[in-house]
Amino acid sequence: MIAPSRPDTPRVVRELVALILRSAGFAHLVEAARLCTSEVVTNAHRHTRTTLIGIDVTVVGGRVTVEVCDSGPVGRLAGGGLLDTGGRGLALVGAYCDDWAVVSGDGGTVVWFRLGG
Repeated sequence: MIAPSRPDTPRVVRELVALILRSAGFAHLVEAARLCTSEVVTNAHRHTRTTLIGIDVTVVGGRVTVEVCDSGPVGRLAGGGLLDTGGRGLALVGAYCDDWAVVSGDGGTVVWFRLGG
């Protein structure tokens, strides 16, 4: 899916990911996937100047991988403190998923996460 970088895009994408997982028989991963998707898509929208956000959902075996692509360079990956109102998104992603990474190249940045082992 290619989506415009807009304030409502995280909501639309997280619901699409939830729908895909439910229809593929992975309802037990929906809430973690919704949270992680929302955080990563929100980061692409808020912290880059990209006009389009690419989303890819792959279900293979018992695992789900979600990739979020933007045309911006990798941003600051510092985490927030316990009382900060921002900066904790990727820490949440790391806490809820089984694996994740940020890959930056000439064409932009891809943040992916994997659930289900």
